[in-house]
Amino acid sequence: MASDVDRFDDERAGPVDYVPGVRGHAVLAIGADSDGGEALAVWRLSATGRAGGAWVLRIDEAERDADQLVAVFRLLQDRCLIDWEAESAASILDRISHLLPAPMVSGLKGNVLTIPDLLDEIGEQRAQYDEAVERHRAMTKSKVVSLAWPTEMPDRKELAQRASVQPAAASPVAAAALALTSAVMVTAQLWEDTEQTRYRRTYLRSLGEPLPLPPRWLSRLREAVANNTATPV
Repeated sequence: MASDVDRFDDERAGPVDYVPGVRGHAVLAIGADSDGGEALAVWRLSATGRAGGAWVLRIDEAERDADQLVAVFRLLQDRCLIDWEAESAASILDRISHLLPAPMVSGLKGNVLTIPDLLDEIGEQRAQYDEAVERHRAMTKSKVVSLAWPTEMPDRKELAQRASVQPAAASPVAAAALALTSAVMVTAQLWEDTEQTRYRRTYLRSLGEPLPLPPRWLSRLREAVANNTATPV
């Protein structure tokens, strides 16, 4: 099956970011390949957004023989799809649903994360940490400096603009997948910066050990693994 990118399928690639009980994410995009034909880009990501597999599959070829498409999607069954909007991921699945087993499609539709929701959760956690600093300030005579976040929370438009600045991609559909992958990585980095900043304050360590991802985000990724174990396709 034709591909705009060399097949990349090695979860050991890049820095190790193993998170217990979690497999990671998947990004889907539909658009033109390098020849102008309709294609599906599939990027498999770690918990913090690092790529561990990438495929660009021609839709017309999948219509003739769906075996490779099904094989790639089997690698996504214990992951959460991630997009700017849940409807975007669902519409892509609907476009190819006739080529995939129905339980596979329904399972993926039940495990969709959106980047705006993840940004909101990180913002909520930062607000809770700021409140904890204020409570500590009220109980001590020492001077307590407010938390200084190394990176301010971007809004959706700002993050989308930042993520769209990519090196030249092999095709428009690959560029779309790369931009979304970049947004996931930036969002995960915002959380890492948040936890590092919080944990430098000794009095904030009572809130718990640093988490690799925000609580709801982490829970959804673990649910995807559990759901796949319970209902294998």
